Amino acid sequence: MIIRLEQDSPEWLEYRKTKFNASEAGDVMGVGFNKPYQLAQIKYQGKQVYQNEAMRQGKEYEGQIRDYVNQKYNLSLSPVVICSDRDSRFSASLDGYDIFTDAFCEIKFSRNEYEYFKEHGKPSEKYFWQIQHQFYVSEAKKCLYAVGFIGDMFEIEVEVIEVERDDKAIKKLIKAWNEFEATYKNNDLDNEWLELSDELVEAMERKRELEDKIEQLKARVLEKAGEVEMKAYGLTIYKTERKPSYDYKSYCEHSGAIIPDEYLKAGSVSWGVRVC
Repeated sequence: MIIRLEQDSPEWLEYRKTKFNASEAGDVMGVGFNKPYQLAQIKYQGKQVYQNEAMRQGKEYEGQIRDYVNQKYNLSLSPVVICSDRDSRFSASLDGYDIFTDAFCEIKFSRNEYEYFKEHGKPSEKYFWQIQHQFYVSEAKKCLYAVGFIGDMFEIEVEVIEVERDDKAIKKLIKAWNEFEATYKNNDLDNEWLELSDELVEAMERKRELEDKIEQLKARVLEKAGEVEMKAYGLTIYKTERKPSYDYKSYCEHSGAIIPDEYLKAGSVSWGVRVC
């Protein structure tokens, strides 16, 4: 169903707040510009929408790229907002739709995406999910994916391919959206929760980066030590040997043995925090 709204208008922005939008599909799948919890802050807590320079330039050059696609493929693509007839929670703002051929286009203007496109001949993962979301909402037959960038001659270079509908991916995407809604929609959390989640996620990301660096340095140290125990400049190189031990679980499964209840250890309850 076509929604009579002008993209980027105040009415359009208000409309998007109540919908699962195609541009958010990469986020909900964990590969977009925002983590799923950050998307939840945008949709349900009123946090400002992330926009980078490539997105701003994309709006500036979108019309030129759409004209190029129309001319090359003899189409009449024009921007349109569509709401899914199957599930009204889902919406998509198409960069161009041609009603006569039932085709739509998705336009990007990004150096990174252009280089990825040239190397792999397909959209990067976050835009793949966006396109599959658009397929689901529009039920269109065809998608043309156009990526542009200013080349060395200071002219727009455009590459275009056709992207196919992937029904398995769409089912996975719908499941992710349902889980997202169930997890975040009715969580009435205060600002301290938002600050804690931001700080904890950032700290965990720094921790992972440090852990990777530490493992790289340890590997190099062990390589230089050459399997020799030693101490040098605050580092101790040591060997750890583990004695053979029995795998009781495998033994019981293999022999059919059942451990009597009197050997059962008491259970316990603990709490933890997982960053997702």
